[in-house]
Amino acid sequence: MALQTIAICCPQVPFFRDGAELAVDSLRRQLERRGYEATIVWMPFRWSPKSVLPDQCLAWRSLDLTESNGKDIDLVIATKFPSYAVKHPRKVTWLFHQFRQVYDLFGTRYSEYTRCPDDLAVREMIRRVDCRTLSESRHIYTLSKTVSKRLSDFNDLESTPLYHPPPNHESFRPGPYESYVLSVGRLDAMKRVAPLVAAMAKTDPGLRCVIAGEGPELSNLRRLAESLEVDDRVEFPGAIGFEDLVKLYSKCLAVYFAPFNEDYGFITLEAFLSEKPVITAPDSGGALEFVTDGETGIVSELEPEKLGERLRWLHGHRNETEAMGRKGHGVASAIEWDPVVDALVQV
Repeated sequence: MALQTIAICCPQVPFFRDGAELAVDSLRRQLERRGYEATIVWMPFRWSPKSVLPDQCLAWRSLDLTESNGKDIDLVIATKFPSYAVKHPRKVTWLFHQFRQVYDLFGTRYSEYTRCPDDLAVREMIRRVDCRTLSESRHIYTLSKTVSKRLSDFNDLESTPLYHPPPNHESFRPGPYESYVLSVGRLDAMKRVAPLVAAMAKTDPGLRCVIAGEGPELSNLRRLAESLEVDDRVEFPGAIGFEDLVKLYSKCLAVYFAPFNEDYGFITLEAFLSEKPVITAPDSGGALEFVTDGETGIVSELEPEKLGERLRWLHGHRNETEAMGRKGHGVASAIEWDPVVDALVQV
C-alpha cells in the first residue's frame, strides 16, 4: 500500500517548546515536501505529580489514529515518551527520548525519583510500558547513538540512529573569530553553564563569554559571576531572536555546550555550521558523537582550572581554533533530511 497520510505524534508541555517540537515541525515540512499529507498530533504532557504518568500513557494508548474524517491514516510516527504508546498497524518510532528521570537520570541530582516504594513502582510501570509499546513499532529509530544506547541498556531493545539537521540549518554562516565564548539554550542545572562562568576567572582578561537564554539558573549564574568578579566579562542577553542568534554564532570564538548526557543537541551542529569549534565534557552524551577533542572542538573536564586552561588555549591559538571550526563544518554539512525521511517511510 502506497503511503499518503502520515500522523506524527508528539507530547508537548503547554507554553513550552524545545528541540523536540522544532524537530517535529521540520519533519512535517520535509514529508510535505515529498508529497505526503502530514499532520502533527499534539497532546499536553505533564510529569507532576508522579501519579499522573500512568494517565499520560493511557491517553496515548486510547487514541484511535487509524482514520480521520473517513480517510485512512496510513502511517504513524511516534517520537518521545509517551507518544509511542499509541496503537496503529503501521507504527514507526523515531525516539527522541524516554522519561529520563527513571532511566539514566535515576539516582542523580537531576531526577526527582528515589528508591522509595511508590517511585520504584512508577519506574517499573514506565519500563514495562516502554518495552511493550516500543516493541510494537515496525522499526525503532532514534535521535542519536546516545539514545540508542540507553534503549539497549535499560530496555534491551535495538534501534538505528537517524541524525537530522537543525531547524533553519541553511541560515547559519561563518564569520570572524571574536574574543567571546558563546553559550546558548535554556538555563537549567542539567545544561551545566555554571562551570563556564567559574572558568572565566581562570582565563585571559581579554576573553568574554555570552550566555544567551533564560531559565531557573539565571539568577544563580549572575550571582556566581559577581562573586568571582567576572561579571564585567560575562554577558546575559536573555532570550534572543533567531537572526541575532545567527550573528552571535558567526562571530564567536567557540561555543560551549556541556550538558549532562544530552540526547542530541542542535547547538553542536549550529556551531559547526557557523564554523566554530565546540567545547563539551566527557559525559555530555550526544555532543560527543560529533566533537572530537583537538579536531572539531575541545572535550574538557568541567573543573574551573582545567576548563579555563582549555579556554586559554583556544584564545591563544587562533589558527588551530579556526581549523577545528572548518572541520566541524564538514561534519555538520554532511547531515541531511533525505536519509531520515527515506528510513521513516519505508514500512
